[in-house]
Amino acid sequence: MIYKRILVVISTVTVLILNGCTTLGSGKSEQVQQVDQPTEQEETVATRSFEGDTLFELLLAEFAGKRNRADVALGKYLKQAHETRDPQVVERATFIARYLGAHQATLDASMLWSEIEPQNPAPRELAAIELIRFGKLDEAMAQIDLLMANGGRMNFEYLLQAARSSNQETRQAILLKLTEYTKTINDDKLWYAKGSLEAMSGMHEQAIKDYDRALKITPSYGSAILARAQSMIAMNQHDEAMKYLAKQTSLWPENKRLGVAYARYLMQQNQLVAAQQQFYRLSRNFPLDGDLVLSLALLSWENKQTEEAKQYFNQLLDMGHRTDEANIYLARIARSEEDFELASLHFQQVTAGPHYALARIQYALMQEEQGNIEAALQTLDQAMATMPAEKSKFTLAKSEVLNSVNRTADAIAVLDQGLQDAPEDTNLLYTRAMLKEQLDDFAGMEEDLRQVLDLQPNNSAALNALGYTFADRNQRLNEAWELIERAYNLNPSDPAIIDSMGWIKYRMGETQVALDFLRKAYEAFDDQEIAAHLGEVLWVTGQQKEAAIIWRNALDKNPESKILKEVMDRFLPPTP
Repeated sequence: MIYKRILVVISTVTVLILNGCTTLGSGKSEQVQQVDQPTEQEETVATRSFEGDTLFELLLAEFAGKRNRADVALGKYLKQAHETRDPQVVERATFIARYLGAHQATLDASMLWSEIEPQNPAPRELAAIELIRFGKLDEAMAQIDLLMANGGRMNFEYLLQAARSSNQETRQAILLKLTEYTKTINDDKLWYAKGSLEAMSGMHEQAIKDYDRALKITPSYGSAILARAQSMIAMNQHDEAMKYLAKQTSLWPENKRLGVAYARYLMQQNQLVAAQQQFYRLSRNFPLDGDLVLSLALLSWENKQTEEAKQYFNQLLDMGHRTDEANIYLARIARSEEDFELASLHFQQVTAGPHYALARIQYALMQEEQGNIEAALQTLDQAMATMPAEKSKFTLAKSEVLNSVNRTADAIAVLDQGLQDAPEDTNLLYTRAMLKEQLDDFAGMEEDLRQVLDLQPNNSAALNALGYTFADRNQRLNEAWELIERAYNLNPSDPAIIDSMGWIKYRMGETQVALDFLRKAYEAFDDQEIAAHLGEVLWVTGQQKEAAIIWRNALDKNPESKILKEVMDRFLPPTP
């Protein structure tokens, strides 16, 4: 039997809080003003004195901007910028172009702006950034030199942002120029930018020295603090980085970004209680920040502090922040406490949006758990009608509900219907293959898995399932080995695939190698099937006592396990 629920190595709670973060810092500085939207000036450009046609075009541009058509506004402002050469018109055109990420338009407008106002540092700074994006380094540095010659101060973090998207050669050239600037300029952002470019080249020791120079000027410089910690981590100084961040967050409790980064790092190190305490300190300093409340709620849930979790999730409902997530988790808590009526109420509060499918599916599975199979199927049918874009997910859930009550043929029929609408949906194909295996339809199973692999040659689950099936039936062992080895190379940490590696090695007579893989799989996940496999290999290699202990422990946890009972009947002497 290989129809198993998916193993989740990283909890969804952790994923939600980390929110896809793969590094300690985001790479952006809280000291850099991001251009989120063109700002209103005290006197809008369109209200100033212009000729009739110009005024009409500028009014149309302003109107387009207020209707969220910044692209239309940009076209009109660029045209009028060149025709009027008015500094405010050109400035507005420049910032609209930057807001839209229109790099060529930003460069053209900023160059025109600096031509009109040569003493103004702002257009030269923007022009330098865009010139770097286009690989015109000499021209970019010329703009920076002119900016500083006129008494301006370059924001080197802007320069760093442009450098991040450049190639290694350009970054090295920028680093050389920044090194030259440090001989005459002592600027915190300059040292930070220089250190960041060094870190990108693996020069972490030198980067730390430059971050320290930036911090000597501005001790609370959050970006430099985080970057320094990141370089320490890159040098495998994890404990030192942890202590450093703890000290810095205590010194600068008002720096929310720094505190959140420290909490996330604690989570990455699986120090969930410490992370929870850090989020609690942050929430006291920033009581109206709903994302901090959500983090506390999720960590309380993860740490099995149910009452605290309920308190925070209900606080989110009161705040009107992330209410769908709050309702789903409150429903889960109520379900775990067997308050199914309250769980139903919370699930049904999620009526639309990206979390609707999850809420409906979990509601249906709760109904199935209570034995209300028809109600569960009806819930999923209604959800499918409400949100047809998620039909595949609801179809999979329906098949799971039906299979849970041994209506496997009906579950396959549901998947057949789903595949009529989406014949290349690999999730539907894979699930149907697993159900066909339950009915001993191995030819049908192989056909579906082959189709999955035609569509996704590197689908490790399909490779493993097909290879394991051959190995378990002691057939086509060479092909089984090739399939499982490919799956293992793609996903070497998956316990199910590690188990398959052990099982195919056992079938091929390599019992010691098999034992190594099976022990590793069992340590990662004490699944009944892995226990059955490990016990069998132990038994045939003369380690009967350990095999019997593993089987009996697994059977205590899974008293209805067919695979355990079958292997124990084959090897253990019958009990009197």
